[in-house]
Amino acid sequence: MQDLYIYVDKNKLDDCLKYGIKLSEFENRVLKLSNVSKRGIQAFLSPKDSELYLDESYGCIRVISKNLIAIVFNKICENTSLIDDFMCNIEDYRIGNYELPEAIICSSILPENLQLYNKILDKPLLVQNSREFYYEKCINEIMETDMFSKYELYQTLLILGDQKKLFNVSKENNVKMYTDSISGKKYTKRSN
Repeated sequence: MQDLYIYVDKNKLDDCLKYGIKLSEFENRVLKLSNVSKRGIQAFLSPKDSELYLDESYGCIRVISKNLIAIVFNKICENTSLIDDFMCNIEDYRIGNYELPEAIICSSILPENLQLYNKILDKPLLVQNSREFYYEKCINEIMETDMFSKYELYQTLLILGDQKKLFNVSKENNVKMYTDSISGKKYTKRSN
């Protein structure tokens, strides 16, 4: 992993890019582990992972994580006894390992490690949304292991679609027909 993303008040953005980010001045996050607390600067693995992405009063800075002390953790496990199993140094993190990954930078950041993130012109992102990527990765891993047959997955998706009112359902004899209310595509399911 090379880049992290942090959000800074637009009034302080130019100074940060020019002089760097001092940990003691910008510390805004405490991560409580079972035996110690880590203090640092909140960072994200993708700019869209933050609720500040659309906030015009904040600017996004891309941080090159090389030579930084940073920890990636699964935010879902924060404040639980599971946190120690769902945190690692940034060098050890593999994209898609955590459902809701977040990072904490535990060192000051030199200006040469900082670049203003441009939503339109910046380099392409490997992952647009960390949580969605995690779900996609897990679904693919489950399907590759053949824990569930394609038939079971098909049946489950039809049931879920019916519960969410995505299909118009009709029944004739022992066959249920699920019609996608948007595309009109029809799916069949033999019922008992």
